[in-house]
Amino acid sequence: MESIGLQAVVTIISHMGFIVISFYGLQAIRLEQFFKPGHVRQIQIVMMFLAIVMGYSVSQFFLEIISQARNIMFLV
Repeated sequence: MESIGLQAVVTIISHMGFIVISFYGLQAIRLEQFFKPGHVRQIQIVMMFLAIVMGYSVSQFFLEIISQARNIMFLV
């Protein structure tokens, strides 16, 4: 039971951490040139959703790599 709880905490922290990193990275991109002038709130929402998608995907990738690396020991 503790193992499942610990895995859940690590997963949540990983997802949140990569979402924050993705949002930080997206701030370097000038997305405002693709939107109509004066739509600041919509740009922020799009950036937030892009950060969530990117952060979740990267986090899932790393968590899956870690999971598969742990399963390699069953091969031997």
